[in-house]
Amino acid sequence: MSAVTTLVATVAAAAGAVALFRVAERRMRPLRKALNEMRKAASPTGGDVIDYEQDSESGVFRPKGGVRS
Repeated sequence: MSAVTTLVATVAAAAGAVALFRVAERRMRPLRKALNEMRKAASPTGGDVIDYEQDSESGVFRPKGGVRS
């Protein structure tokens, strides 16, 4: 192969890879959006927090005074 043919083939392969990537990204966009919405809906927002402290005698972690919001 000549240098020009190699250069043309490389440019064509790169353009094809970019086009394939864009098509795949466009098709995956609705799925990615749906997954992000599911993650957002499943994430705890404003849930209760249990604060723990270590017992000096046994070394076991136990809840502090109570549950705080």
